[in-house]
Amino acid sequence: MNTSKREKTAFAGCSNAGFTLLEVLVALLVLSIGLLGLAALQASGTRYVHGSYLRSQAVIQAYDMADRMRANLPGVQAEDYKDLSGIPSTHSDCIGSSCSAAQMAQFDRWQWNTANDALLPSGAGTVTAANPGCVVANCIWTITVGWNEVERTGTVAKTFSTTFQPFSQP
Repeated sequence: MNTSKREKTAFAGCSNAGFTLLEVLVALLVLSIGLLGLAALQASGTRYVHGSYLRSQAVIQAYDMADRMRANLPGVQAEDYKDLSGIPSTHSDCIGSSCSAAQMAQFDRWQWNTANDALLPSGAGTVTAANPGCVVANCIWTITVGWNEVERTGTVAKTFSTTFQPFSQP
């Protein structure tokens, strides 16, 4: 009798055997789901940061062209920047030599759209007069920079546009 009593007390705690292992497995499952959620959050954060970077580059490029036009007012007055788009196949080297206003406008177009293409995926820019037929001195110009951005739904075309007036006469 003494031995059977001892056996009963030795196995009295065994009804919970394996329950701790099950708790550990559930905790690991919850932890792994949480870590997957953090990884997804990190991936979407990285995607949003990259999209923000591309928009910042587009803004910088648009204002770069505005500064180029302000620096070449004779070219603006001669309408050398009107309907500017694409990368010209030929251009003058206006860094090492002096250029006319028209040559500088072509050089600006080449340098600007080459930079757009290098900095932005499928990047390209255009410059147009916002109000066609205006007096050149008082024209408002629209500068548009476009690029492609990869989102969850696929590749999406994005644009940034700004308008400015290079100078005004009283």
